Amino acid sequence: MKPTHLVVVIGILVTAGCARVLHTDFESANGPWPNGALAGPPSGDSAQVSGEVLGLGSSVSLLSTSSASIELITGGKPHNTQGYAIDFSGVKLTIEETPVIAIDALDASGQNACGLEISGGEFRLVSGDGENVIGSYSSNADEHRVFMRLNLGGGTCGVRIEQVAQGAGPGAPPTQPLITAIAPLVTADFEELDRLRVRWEETEGASATQYFLGHVTISKDN
Repeated sequence: MKPTHLVVVIGILVTAGCARVLHTDFESANGPWPNGALAGPPSGDSAQVSGEVLGLGSSVSLLSTSSASIELITGGKPHNTQGYAIDFSGVKLTIEETPVIAIDALDASGQNACGLEISGGEFRLVSGDGENVIGSYSSNADEHRVFMRLNLGGGTCGVRIEQVAQGAGPGAPPTQPLITAIAPLVTADFEELDRLRVRWEETEGASATQYFLGHVTISKDN
C-alpha cells in the first residue's frame, strides 16, 4: 500500500458522514439484550440477537460458547447515498486463533461490502482482494476503536483502527501502531447498507471467551 493511500483513508474516515441511520444505546438495558427497536434517535433502527448477548452498562457482551451474534439494522431506508461511515469500539479478551469475531457490513440481500475478522492477535480485512492481515493487537485486551468507510460510488472500503488501554478517554496514548487500509468492496453491486453483523465464528472446540462491543454509530452521506 502506498503512503498516499493512508492519507486518503484517514481523511475520508474523519470527514465522512452527515446523517445518522443507526446509533446504539446499550445503557438502556442490563441482562439479555432484547430483539427490537434501539432506544433513542434515529427512528427505525433495531437489533436482532442470537445466542447470549448481554447488556453491561455501556457495552454488550457476546459469549462465544453460545455462538452469539448481534445484527444492528439501519433505519431511514431508502438511504439514497453513495457512502457510509461506521464507528464502533470493542475489546477481545483472547489472542487464540479460534474463536473468531467477525464484523460484516451487509445489504438486504446478505451481500457483504467488507468485513473485519479479529483473532490470533491479528486484524484481517475481508474485501474484494480476499482476506488480508492489516495489523496486530496485543494480549493485554486493549480497546480497539474502529472507523470504517464504505465508498459505494468508488467501490472501496477503508478502515482505520486505533488501540488504547481499556477505559482510556479521548486523546489517550496508543498502545499499538495506528492501522489503516483500503481495498475494493467484496460485492461490486452492493446495495444500500442494511445491517452491521457482529458474531462469533469457528467456535467448536475453542476456549470460552467474550467480545465486548461498545457504542456503534452508522452515518450516511447526504
